[in-house]
Amino acid sequence: MTVSFRVGRYLVALLWHAFPYLLIGFAVGSIFSTLQVVKVMESVDDYFYQAMTKVVHQCAPSDPANAADAEQVKGRAPGSSDHASPIRRTEARAERTLEHPPP
Repeated sequence: MTVSFRVGRYLVALLWHAFPYLLIGFAVGSIFSTLQVVKVMESVDDYFYQAMTKVVHQCAPSDPANAADAEQVKGRAPGSSDHASPIRRTEARAERTLEHPPP
């Protein structure tokens, strides 16, 4: 008694019998990879939070009493030079650059 299978039919039969195991393996692998990605993202979030906390502490004033007396930054009024010609804007910028800061 000889059974004659062609290679194509044999591979289809093999795939049909192995499909449930492949499906289970794919599902389990997807679950583990998703859990690993979640862990990595949590650790990245922790590192980012620690880095931002260090930046906030470094940028905070060392003496809170002096921070209240800090001089406010003086800037130009919004839109004041928007309608000026480019030459006038350049001249005004040069004059501001050449001015000496108050003592």
